[in-house]
Amino acid sequence: MEKNIVYWNPWWNNREYNFQIKDRDFYPLLNKYIERKEIIFFTGVRRSGKTTAMYKIIHALLEKVPAENILYLSMDDNVLSFSTLEEIYKTYKELFPQKKGKTYILLDEIQNVTNWELWLKTLYDSLEDLKIIVSGSKSYILKRQSTLLTGRILEFEIYPLSFIEYTKFKGLDISNKLNKITNENRIPALLKDYMQFGAFPEIVLEEDEQMKILLGKEYFSNIKNKDIITYFNIRDARKFDRLSLFLISNISKLYSLSKLGQLVSLSPKIVNDYIDFAEMMYLFLPLNHFDYSIKGQITKPRKIYSIDTGLVNSSAFQFSENLGRYLENIVFLELKRNAGHNKELYYYSGKKECDFVIKEDLDVVDVIQVTVEINDDNEKREIDGLVEAMDKFNLERGTILTMRQDETRTIHNKTIEIISLINWLGN
Repeated sequence: MEKNIVYWNPWWNNREYNFQIKDRDFYPLLNKYIERKEIIFFTGVRRSGKTTAMYKIIHALLEKVPAENILYLSMDDNVLSFSTLEEIYKTYKELFPQKKGKTYILLDEIQNVTNWELWLKTLYDSLEDLKIIVSGSKSYILKRQSTLLTGRILEFEIYPLSFIEYTKFKGLDISNKLNKITNENRIPALLKDYMQFGAFPEIVLEEDEQMKILLGKEYFSNIKNKDIITYFNIRDARKFDRLSLFLISNISKLYSLSKLGQLVSLSPKIVNDYIDFAEMMYLFLPLNHFDYSIKGQITKPRKIYSIDTGLVNSSAFQFSENLGRYLENIVFLELKRNAGHNKELYYYSGKKECDFVIKEDLDVVDVIQVTVEINDDNEKREIDGLVEAMDKFNLERGTILTMRQDETRTIHNKTIEIISLINWLGN
């Protein structure tokens, strides 16, 4: 065990390490919370950047605290995962008996350790001067198991890159207006690649397009097989495969549990469980119909979205086949990424349909329609759906997001902002 602990902390004995960290938009928040008592908890889909966020913290800490005060461990390490956290921490303290000052403990993929939440609570409530940072892929499971830690956790939910982060990875910061104007001819190609190949950091940094697709296939397979089928002990893996392939081939579409059950020869209850598992692991993210009652929400069909459009392109239909569905998925992810703890996201369906309804605390504050373009064929449908939602929620303004159009219209004394996706994502 001691050998493995030393292996994961090369800064203790000046061994070389290369973090290769590119900035993410949430990194400044880490500086704000790093000295607070609460446990920092990173959750999110695998390969989205949780480990890199830990390395970012370590990189900053090494500039101001002794190296031996930083303990990082990957709990994917089989030797460590079969040890108790008490044993690991005791071994660490024996390595540095003269250590002084605050200890920073970073535990990656914490869910691999039995009774991790009991140990964290004990350590958190102790009189020791320390800061704990942990990560895990399994958001719902982590929340369910961490009831002992209520009031002791600050959670950071990490998604694949936003479009602004994506352009920074590509050497262009479009949050800077001058850069945006100067490079306006380059941005549409970046947006196309962003939607087509997705936003997982490793895939974004890969230059070969075929390799991007292969990595997307690998990610989809690993999340499906390792994080869902194996972890939840799904016995009929072939049926789950069929269900997941159908869902990723039908992003942004409505689904009903009974019809899905008929399709894959499973009961609606089991289908619902499988979709819950996929949501826990961030593979798919369902969207409920808006209703003021819970019963009204759950009796209507839900819509389904993927955590990353690159997974869709590599595993289901090709990007060129249905740009509109990619566009809607991108908008959904951006809304989820920025929702915070006081906003909820729904779709609305009355006589017409509106793609997104944003509820903040008790009030609906925005409605958004998404389409590739407003043209003679779809103008009435898209605008009528938006206006119906605006009337429903007493809103004076609404938004239609398109690929390239930017204009403002006044209809029935209501203001409709038609905004290009580039301008919306770049704000």
